[in-house]
Amino acid sequence: MERSYTFKEICEKTGYRPSAVRYYEKEFDLKIERDVNGRRIFKERDLNLLLLIKKYQEEGYSNQQIKKLIGSIDVSANEEIAVTSVGKMEVINGINKSSNDVLLVFEEKFREINELLNQLNQNINSKERDLLLTENMKLKMELKQKSYEIMELKEKLRYERERKKGFFLDF
Repeated sequence: MERSYTFKEICEKTGYRPSAVRYYEKEFDLKIERDVNGRRIFKERDLNLLLLIKKYQEEGYSNQQIKKLIGSIDVSANEEIAVTSVGKMEVINGINKSSNDVLLVFEEKFREINELLNQLNQNINSKERDLLLTENMKLKMELKQKSYEIMELKEKLRYERERKKGFFLDF
């Protein structure tokens, strides 16, 4: 027969205040059984979930993140969390394995994102280089055009000077 816990026992084992347990029941949509008088009857699974929530909170996860993590982990009564007689939690194989699996998935996704960012940066750098080369070519063409215009103006100026010299010499 599966062990059940009272509200007070759950508070003692998890270290949560009663208001926190009620809050987490709603926040994480925990399906805690009730007796005929409406009192909560906590099963081993409920205790394990609350301890897992506490563990993730201590590791710095937000409630949103914890909801996603809990949704991907099956917390069974037999293998996930052991509670010592003094109420301290001890994480054992199932949680560590599940946490490591989740961590590996996150790391893999992180690597994929970094790889995509590197490819994007290379594409941007390539496009920037192409744009700079194009602009450089345009500027060179404009410089060449202006050089021809300057040469034409110099030629006209030399021609005008010679014409004026010749005009003053004729008198």
